[in-house]
Amino acid sequence: MKLVAPLLALAASVAAFQQQQAPLPFDVNSVVAAGTPTKPVPGESPIEVCDIDVDQILDITYLKIDPNPPHKGAELYIEGEGILSDSISEGAFVEVEVRYGFIRLVKETIDLCEQLEKVDKACPLEKGVIKFEKTVELPDEIPPGKYNVVARAYKEDFSEITCLSAQVEFARS
Repeated sequence: MKLVAPLLALAASVAAFQQQQAPLPFDVNSVVAAGTPTKPVPGESPIEVCDIDVDQILDITYLKIDPNPPHKGAELYIEGEGILSDSISEGAFVEVEVRYGFIRLVKETIDLCEQLEKVDKACPLEKGVIKFEKTVELPDEIPPGKYNVVARAYKEDFSEITCLSAQVEFARS
């Protein structure tokens, strides 16, 4: 949770600047297919839980972003809470994919434990209630348009922590 929510916001903001694609540790289709059931995350955000038919160890109870929708060149405040049913150890990772329409801009794998340090947390992350808040600066150079973002977080044994998806639209200035 500490990483996944900010990743959704950040991934859309950096999509235009990242062209390198990292190989994934296994071959999966990380796009949420049309018609795949999702459920909204409680709170004020465009984020939904995807892969709802898969066992996930993170139950997100609340997520708020401000402003909603996000604006390029502005600060984005993210606040969330969730319940982990199992601990997260070294080796956990997140697959992030960002698409601009049908064009894949970003597909990379990120070390979850390394990213937790950016929100003053560390692995192992113990099971129980998790709360966080983070403010990030979105660049002014984000091209206008609609971005589809999917982030799937996995434990070191490849069991799913969570899957989050969002559609974020940035308007022309």
